[in-house]
Amino acid sequence: MRAFALLLGAFFVLASVTQAREPTYYSAPRFADIAQGTYQAGDYHFTLDRYQNAFLLRYVGQPEIFVLYADYGSMGARVLQFDSGAIAIQIMGWGGMTVYTDDHPEGLPTSRVGDSTAPVLSAVSLAQIQSGADDDGARLSNNRGLKLAFQADASAVADNAVRALALDTMDNAARGIDRFTANPAARNAFGQRVSAVHIAIADKPYIKIADRVLIVTFNPRTGYFGRASSKAISFALGKVFAIPSN
Repeated sequence: MRAFALLLGAFFVLASVTQAREPTYYSAPRFADIAQGTYQAGDYHFTLDRYQNAFLLRYVGQPEIFVLYADYGSMGARVLQFDSGAIAIQIMGWGGMTVYTDDHPEGLPTSRVGDSTAPVLSAVSLAQIQSGADDDGARLSNNRGLKLAFQADASAVADNAVRALALDTMDNAARGIDRFTANPAARNAFGQRVSAVHIAIADKPYIKIADRVLIVTFNPRTGYFGRASSKAISFALGKVFAIPSN
């Protein structure tokens, strides 16, 4: 399970342990035969692409891009894990692949059906940042009845190269909040303590609640590794509020 460290009783670190795992990835050639491409599992279609020493997963028709970290499972299997620690995909020693989704936690058999093109972050304007913040707030208001103002540090939106990851972080934060507050008890607790979401730059991704503001950080220097997924944010919120996330 990917570690979520509690610091000073206030911070939950969402940083991956990429640096610590790099020697394992690069010394394990069997991970290289996890094929990139487009896959089908029941009604689900997704792409899987190598990203440095990890993989990027994106479900067709869904906006979020997940970083998956490779590790060994039992009996010669390999697993690809979300940054929350949950298993996304398992590849058996004989090559059979199973994908695990919210709707099918028991797993679905998966087949490669074609090639894929690795996703990249598109250029984002200041107007798109504001529009994204408005959309994220409106979606949570409609879905969960939460009134949240989304905003980002000036330093997070001043640079074109940084702005795209800032918006990606903001959207993941909104999706993570939506996921966590699907539980009515979590929704009530969250609404009492948080009225705004603030996106900021730091050396690693973490969340912190201060003065009714949920601060969500990202590191623009490390690309997709530098921001948390919605699953990791939901998991961390569950730890902060002591309410299990779904």
